[in-house]
Amino acid sequence: MVLLAQISGFLGSGKTSSIIRMATEAQKKGLKTAVIVNEIGDVDVDGEFVKSSGLKAKRILGGCICCSLGADLVSTIKIVVEEFNPDVIFVEPTGVALPSQVKRFFVQASYLVPGLEFSPTVALVDGVRFRSLLAEFKDFLTKQARDAEILALTKIDRIDKKFDLPLIISALSEMRPGTRIIGVSSVTGEGMPDLLAAILGGRVALESETNPTQDDSVAASGVGNADFYGILRSAKDLDDNAIRTFVTEVIEAMGRACVEKTGRILGHIKAFGESEGRGFKASMVDLATGVEFSGDLPKSWKELRLSIFMALEGFGSEDMRSYLKETIRETSKKYGLSVEDLHRHHH
Repeated sequence: MVLLAQISGFLGSGKTSSIIRMATEAQKKGLKTAVIVNEIGDVDVDGEFVKSSGLKAKRILGGCICCSLGADLVSTIKIVVEEFNPDVIFVEPTGVALPSQVKRFFVQASYLVPGLEFSPTVALVDGVRFRSLLAEFKDFLTKQARDAEILALTKIDRIDKKFDLPLIISALSEMRPGTRIIGVSSVTGEGMPDLLAAILGGRVALESETNPTQDDSVAASGVGNADFYGILRSAKDLDDNAIRTFVTEVIEAMGRACVEKTGRILGHIKAFGESEGRGFKASMVDLATGVEFSGDLPKSWKELRLSIFMALEGFGSEDMRSYLKETIRETSKKYGLSVEDLHRHHH
């Protein structure tokens, strides 16, 4: 039997880091795991980070598996089962996917792949940004929450447990009455064993819904996106601090542009960089918290492969793409780096 576990959640809610935590924990229990990562854009930030954490991963790029790329999800599940023979497959849809639409393709996969079972669907909810997301995306967040059997409230190490936590829990209970709510932190590991146990312990039957929503979830979310994939080169050796400064400057410039347009950042900006076999991820969900790095930054480098992906409210995708390219070009010039844009040749 192979257990399919969908870990959904809005942009920047912590899906990738939660999956890495749980998949690593599941492996310690003797279970073989694999991960399927979906990005709306054409570059793969999270899949590369998952692989650099030593996990088996396949990626589906250039759209959403809950609408335009459903058939790709079905065939990818089949490939993963044949290639890796896992006990558990964690599926990470894009931050703007609707879980019920992903479930529809799980049902289709079960006709092709014998022995598939389904865990309760998990929707991650960003505890730190809960209020601002609720103000702007209430309908969309409510749709995601109503599609889930388990709500995982993330980043609880950064929430005031006495005042904020009870308020958020009561708001979530209103959104999705009777559902199980688990508080988790992928940084401290708090709550992660409970979430994994709930995923591994509960099997659910999926029936094909008679009237599933056919909306394009990317359009429904009102979020534009842009990405970059290329190589940065330096004439002289640079250290990890140079990477940190460069990546932070690019990401923060995009964040500020978003704030100028909408008064806030709503969405997610993330990057994956790799040099000399070391891989790291950088991520920002708001200017106040800034850019957070995880993984392994190279101590010395002349060549860095860099993928950047962003999905932000209030920006048209075309505007965002041209502004991102211009920001990378200007910042590279400032640091004396040459840029090879591989996006056109990247598949």
